[in-house]
Amino acid sequence: MACVTVAALATTLFAADFLSITLKHNSPRELQTKAELEQVLRDYDLRKFTFTREVVIEELSSFIHEQLHWYLREHPAQMRDAVDQLRQFYPRVPVGGSEGAETEYSTYGHIIDCYLEIQADRQLIGEERTRAVIRDKKHYAWIYQTDLNDEPRITAIVHRERLQIE
Repeated sequence: MACVTVAALATTLFAADFLSITLKHNSPRELQTKAELEQVLRDYDLRKFTFTREVVIEELSSFIHEQLHWYLREHPAQMRDAVDQLRQFYPRVPVGGSEGAETEYSTYGHIIDCYLEIQADRQLIGEERTRAVIRDKKHYAWIYQTDLNDEPRITAIVHRERLQIE
């Protein structure tokens, strides 16, 4: 799937079938991404993973990943506790480049975000396709690999902090 970034209202999606999709630059890739997102929204029930009403497509990251950022922003205390626990297991994490996020804190936060993204992808597109999607990503390589290698540990943290998507 082509890449998207989501600029969204910080409100919960009330009308599950309503989602406004606009383009940042009207580039051919953004137009293609919009068409693909609209098809995905028709093919899959994404209500459980959609936390905004407005999507602005800009050629950066995946829809569910960005939606999960909004979800996690609604749980700041749980995220702080989850990050504290992750620091104990991973005292040194990559920052920047293709391995980590922009800051140390963001790398820890992305461990949770990417974990939830993997869980959502598995539910929506299955285990095999999820593996292929993760393998093809060119960013957050250490984060995704950590999520896969240490899944039981990260699952425990997510459940302990009640950050899983029900």
